[in-house]
Amino acid sequence: MRPTTVVLAALVAACTRGGEAAPPPPDPAPPALLARPAEVQQPEPCPLAAGYRGTVLGHRVFARLGRDGSRLYGRYFYEHAGIDLRLDGSLSGENAVQLTEGEPDSQTGRFQGACDPTSGAMDGTWTGGTTSGPFHLEPIAPGEVALAAVKRFEVSHRVHKPDPEARIKSCSYSESRIELFGLRDAQVEQSINRQGLEPFVGARLELALAHSADKCGDGFGFEADTQQTLVDSFREFATLEQSGSIDGGGAHPGELAFSRVTIDLRTGSPVTSHDVFVRDLLRRVLKCAARAKPFDEKMDAEELESHFDAASFDLAETGVHFFGHDYPHVVAALDGQGPVIGYDVLLRDGYLRADSPIKRAWSGISPAPKGKDWCPVPDWSTWWK
Repeated sequence: MRPTTVVLAALVAACTRGGEAAPPPPDPAPPALLARPAEVQQPEPCPLAAGYRGTVLGHRVFARLGRDGSRLYGRYFYEHAGIDLRLDGSLSGENAVQLTEGEPDSQTGRFQGACDPTSGAMDGTWTGGTTSGPFHLEPIAPGEVALAAVKRFEVSHRVHKPDPEARIKSCSYSESRIELFGLRDAQVEQSINRQGLEPFVGARLELALAHSADKCGDGFGFEADTQQTLVDSFREFATLEQSGSIDGGGAHPGELAFSRVTIDLRTGSPVTSHDVFVRDLLRRVLKCAARAKPFDEKMDAEELESHFDAASFDLAETGVHFFGHDYPHVVAALDGQGPVIGYDVLLRDGYLRADSPIKRAWSGISPAPKGKDWCPVPDWSTWWK
């Protein structure tokens, strides 16, 4: 046997002695994993609301904002002025807010700030010309009571060729109207206001008079003014009233058409007598109105009745308010005045619809006891609304 063979045999015998093979060598260590960069936490996006209120340089404002991708746009107006100003800019992924105020060719200010992704409020700095200062906008939360802001419009022009006897030598028209905020349905809110995110600076209430003032011709001028006000709001209802006057240079100004209506803020529709009553109750209302007598004692029953009808009512928290209208000029202050008939007596006497779509107005109210009068208060000043 050759020496080399003997050596190999001896090594094999030594390795197998005990009946176990030698363990294999360990696998080589895996290459070190590449370190991953820490993931960047993206900020929550800013939630936009249907409407905002706040301040710019300490002045109260209202705003509407919308978003298209990173573009932020809308309008806002100062409470004391009531005139829309256009807004256009951006809302970045980091919730940085940048907006310019005014038309593209006549910008009047700039907003720079940030939106809080938790509350949706926007804060920063407004700059315009040589002035700058803080701004704050916070979302208007929807609820049962509407928030009203006043919008304004006016136009005036000189009469081209005034008549020598003309006392008024210009044609002017002005109006103040309500924009509602805080409704639960943004589409209904837009429908009631007849306006969305786009600015509007024209007339809404008396379009014919606004047009006449804008096209003021020859002869005699006039001065007209009309107002819309929020009378009451509760349980997602709002009552709006409109009135006004016009002076054409005569002995007395004339009264513009008076109107008052309760709007269902869930649907945007006016509340009608069909929504509320199952039968006519005008005769009983007239007896209450006659008992109050907050007007000329010489007004007879027939004249009084001519100023009331079954459709002229609005809703209050305690009952249905029936009002007079179209009074002559000397007692025009009585437009909108009349008795409030309690829901409790209306329920007791079976006048309210059990299946009414707006019965939440009297939800929780129990029928009145048998002896309670429809018009229990002798002093008209406490119930003549």
